[in-house]
Amino acid sequence: MNSKNNGDIIDILFSVVEERKKSKRKGSYTSFLFNKGMNKIAQKVSEETAETIIEAIQGKKKLAVQESCDLLYHLVVMWSKLGIKPQDIWNELDKRMKKPETKRKKT
Repeated sequence: MNSKNNGDIIDILFSVVEERKKSKRKGSYTSFLFNKGMNKIAQKVSEETAETIIEAIQGKKKLAVQESCDLLYHLVVMWSKLGIKPQDIWNELDKRMKKPETKRKKT
């Protein structure tokens, strides 16, 4: 695997998750999550979100990076469970980036 830190890493991670979903490899945490189902996967996404936020609020950059990685992993597992491919996400982000500024919701 290429060690570059770029968006391709999510696609690679997704491929690994998909393989584990199919193989149901014993001892695989990913397989464990799929066996437990969406409630467990959603619980983990929620937990990792909270942990990422806590580290960010406390200004702990290194821990926020680590928790963000955990969050992204669990989010990818959720995408896979739902049949969402990373390209679906990239397409939606691309659409949103092309919207004129005047039509964006102001907060």
